[in-house]
Amino acid sequence: MKKVDIAVIGAGPAGLQAAISLAEKGYTPVVFEEDPIIGQPIQCGEGISVNGLKDFSIPTSNSSICVRKLESCRLFFASKREVLGDITAYTLNRDAFDQYLAERATDFGATILTSSKVANVIRKKDSLLIKAEGKENLEYECKLLILAEGYKAKIAYSLNFPKPTPLIKAFEYKIKGEWNEKLEFYFDSQKYPSGYCWIFPKEDESNIGIVTYAKERKKRLDKFLKEKKISAKIIGKIGGSIPMHGPVKKLYDKNVMLVGDVAGMVNPIFYGGIRIAMTSGKTAGEIAANYLKDDGKTSLLEYEKKLSEYSFMDKVNLECHNFFYSRSNKFLQKLGKLLEGRFINRIKGWEKIEVLSHLLKYPILYKRMIKLYKMYRGFKIVRDWGF
Repeated sequence: MKKVDIAVIGAGPAGLQAAISLAEKGYTPVVFEEDPIIGQPIQCGEGISVNGLKDFSIPTSNSSICVRKLESCRLFFASKREVLGDITAYTLNRDAFDQYLAERATDFGATILTSSKVANVIRKKDSLLIKAEGKENLEYECKLLILAEGYKAKIAYSLNFPKPTPLIKAFEYKIKGEWNEKLEFYFDSQKYPSGYCWIFPKEDESNIGIVTYAKERKKRLDKFLKEKKISAKIIGKIGGSIPMHGPVKKLYDKNVMLVGDVAGMVNPIFYGGIRIAMTSGKTAGEIAANYLKDDGKTSLLEYEKKLSEYSFMDKVNLECHNFFYSRSNKFLQKLGKLLEGRFINRIKGWEKIEVLSHLLKYPILYKRMIKLYKMYRGFKIVRDWGF
């Protein structure tokens, strides 16, 4: 059995960023990853806001990571009316992105153990015993643990943390050819309840997918492709589950912190989470470094306090989710008509008065003005934190 100060379970963006933050402070975290190759299999739409790249000094000039820069997006609300979204983003090669983070972590001194699935974590008096299976059975004892194991949350649940429920499922095709010049999102409460279809253009290919709680996701996505007259060669398929309601209520306990999907670090409006996940990992790593430096005198409550300063933790995000995804197509169509040609998350100056005057023409909308305002706030947060 090996003894270490700190361990991280999961080598996705959250876990790797936690390891980077710790290693930068002079600690040598051990990261357990169950898959043999970092970043694979890909389970992601592969998009991130430019702010997320700036936060963590990811070089946009690296074409193996950042594929294509896209300014603004198009949204369609159960009709052909086009609403704009104010966002500057990049489509990614997500596996290369994760591998870049892994290389950065190891360069700073972290150890990453691939093909090492953690089967059990046992609490001891002042430490945790980690038992992992893989090429060889491993046992590590650590003072502090950062859990970045993903939405399944098996280890977290065994340590009395809540699972990040409910989950929503996504299915995506990688398609040959660039089918649009901008990011596109299609909302329809009947076809894609609690979700949407998307088109993310890359270089010589596009990611086209669906996220919804409805069954027959593949069938629904195939119908979407047919409606859009997209008949190109399918070169890949991706599927996975995503926490639906944002951050869980319990983010730490004793000497354990949760980051990334296991902590529900996903924006509940568009279900995007790379920047949020990495921010939770960075914050956890910084608090963990302080905890180790002063032999546990730093309370892990500081992790929760620091995260609460970020807008992605605001309850307005879940309020926006609950309101927006419970609307009928009739409501969505009127919203599309009201905002046609405008930015849904950027209404300034005299434009506010103009939008309000048009709003009065639609009783189905103006009767819910307060909810619409919260929805607007939620979409503004999406611009920076996840789509």
